[in-house]
Amino acid sequence: MKIEDIVAMKQRYHTIIKLESGLYVGWVEEMPGALTHARSLNECRQKLRDSLRLMIETHRDEARLALDPTCLQESIEIDLMDIHAMSDSGGMSQGAR
Repeated sequence: MKIEDIVAMKQRYHTIIKLESGLYVGWVEEMPGALTHARSLNECRQKLRDSLRLMIETHRDEARLALDPTCLQESIEIDLMDIHAMSDSGGMSQGAR
């Protein structure tokens, strides 16, 4: 596979991060098991990205083990409404600050 054959896909996920006993604890709403903790908010965000990326790559690799010449491999898109995300300015909610 050449680097030109690799397609980057931007995907958006929702995280919850809270300060607990001096550490930031965070998880990804849509991916059970994608959770972490860190000493700073930025470190927690980066560790969540790393955890999510690793989980998606692992799931994708495992799913592709079943590929054979009869398989169709496609991308799909869905639209989800999230009232909470629409009212959020992208930062932590007032209760978490």
